[in-house]
Amino acid sequence: MNVLIVNQQENLLSSLNIEVIKTLRGTFDPDEIISTFSNFFFARMIIDITALNNCEDVITYQKLSIGLPIDKIILLIPANSQVANNFFLSKLISMGYYNFTTNSDGIMYLLEHPNTYKEVAHLHQAGMSVGAPMAPQPSNGISPVDNNLPSVRVSVGGGVRTLGIKNVTDNAGASSLIYMMKKELEETHNLSVLAIEIDKRDFIFFREDNMVSTDKNSLANELMRSKDFDRVLVDLNEYDDTICDDVIYLLEPSVIKLNRLMLRDKNIFSKLKGRKVIINKSTLSESDVREFSMEAGINIFYVLPPLNDRERSSVVSDLLKYLNMVQ
Repeated sequence: MNVLIVNQQENLLSSLNIEVIKTLRGTFDPDEIISTFSNFFFARMIIDITALNNCEDVITYQKLSIGLPIDKIILLIPANSQVANNFFLSKLISMGYYNFTTNSDGIMYLLEHPNTYKEVAHLHQAGMSVGAPMAPQPSNGISPVDNNLPSVRVSVGGGVRTLGIKNVTDNAGASSLIYMMKKELEETHNLSVLAIEIDKRDFIFFREDNMVSTDKNSLANELMRSKDFDRVLVDLNEYDDTICDDVIYLLEPSVIKLNRLMLRDKNIFSKLKGRKVIINKSTLSESDVREFSMEAGINIFYVLPPLNDRERSSVVSDLLKYLNMVQ
């Protein structure tokens, strides 16, 4: 059974020959829709976007994507709307919205043949902007959460791009994630990658070329070498993160590690506001992630499940796309 949320395009939707279990009429904030349907079973939710307050603001769709199963949503977009352009559609695709149309025939088609990223990739690429961290929803169904963060400071195109990775909780997985990112960039995208760790000696155990362990005093010399590479990945540890074009902050959300973190720095979550915080090695449900985000008072940029560093993973590839490290 399907759910309809309608406003100005109700006549178009009322003509559809589909089973409807519930209809909302009017204009609504995302929180209202989420609270109504978060525990409500439905096959598809068809949203006339004129029923959304601030329907031409990408944050509206971001909020919906956090609270609802995004793969079940079909957006009906007026053809003359600001949403109906490649740039805006690319942002929607970045959040995992693959099913959208401007007419009733499109609705009927998408009910029977829902899109995957493959069907909308041409719109995503056409709408890409310089520095915008856009990517499709990860193939394992774990959604990127926060798109309302500063864009990657490097431009799309030539030149070296430097990504810093910083453990916030102890042993949150920066070294292994860098190793998996490096392999993905090299083997899938044919890019040359330099990995650097500062004041640590974990990289030696990976036995990989161009994975360098250094200290603060020698860092400048290693960074001088970076001009010979396409991408540079830096395990920052306690080092200043301003040396990188972009930085992600890893949290492992176990109770003991979070409590230990708070004991060490009770203001840590205030410091992380506006940062790209990634929950790593996560076994949390989507509702657990939302609850943690609210309790900590921070936006979660991305969620990564436990990964096997012996195997290639599409999850790592999706993250690299979301960070705009590859296209």
